[in-house]
Amino acid sequence: MIDEHRISVSGVSTTYCESGSGEPIVFLHGAGPFTEGRTSFFLQLRGLSDRFRVIALDQLAFGGTDYPADNKYINRLGRVDHVIGFIDALGLKQMTLVGNSEGAFVAARVAIVRPDFVSRLVLLTANSVSPAFGDDRDEAWMQACRQGYDYSGPMPTEEEYIAAWRGDTRVYSQELEDAKREAYRRSAVRGQYEIFQNLPEEETNLRLYVALQQKYIIPYLDRLQAKTLIIWSKNDPTVTPDQGLKLAKLIRNSDFHLLNDAGHAVHIDQSEAVNRLIREWHG
Repeated sequence: MIDEHRISVSGVSTTYCESGSGEPIVFLHGAGPFTEGRTSFFLQLRGLSDRFRVIALDQLAFGGTDYPADNKYINRLGRVDHVIGFIDALGLKQMTLVGNSEGAFVAARVAIVRPDFVSRLVLLTANSVSPAFGDDRDEAWMQACRQGYDYSGPMPTEEEYIAAWRGDTRVYSQELEDAKREAYRRSAVRGQYEIFQNLPEEETNLRLYVALQQKYIIPYLDRLQAKTLIIWSKNDPTVTPDQGLKLAKLIRNSDFHLLNDAGHAVHIDQSEAVNRLIREWHG
């Protein structure tokens, strides 16, 4: 089992996992019930630790990290300062920061406001940073998001959750299942699913959702100092390849890779390819 560690970040009890030694890479997970750093980046904690110091953080209100006292949802912009504080608490400088989905927004924003922290940035299939088309093409990916991120029904039981994961995953291990079960139980006790059932309108209305990247990410991309690697899935209807290409064109110092046979969690579905790209990109 990959061990968890705890550290105080400005008074917030923060959980993270760490494996290996060498140049540090910090991984930031996306958002959703039962999400945490260890289960999101299990295959990177295992697959890159021979060369890198691999760190997977539980962001605010995820995994073992503290929830707000009022149990209100903290959006992706609201998680940025906590991640900056975490990086500072570990004494990391000029590191690689990786984000998937909403974690990509957080990673990109950290790279924008603290270029002294981030020398390399990796964005993994991220509708939280990709620009909208501004035309009829937006309705298709927005409809896919409405279907994929619908929390209006009752919370699944632990066995339903694990069975669904087994049916979807391309990589299985008992250790990972144990970690998924632990994440589920911790989330259930803390009422995380109920938080997602009561998201504010700016999180559920996709035309409002894109406002954060339009204000805090996209205007700054042409000035981004970090060398950027963009790894996109060809098969995720919630964020299309064209959106990834459009994003890549906005970042001058970027490389773009499109991987087939992968969904939103491209780093899981194509873990060997993603890990190889990260290795090769570091030289």
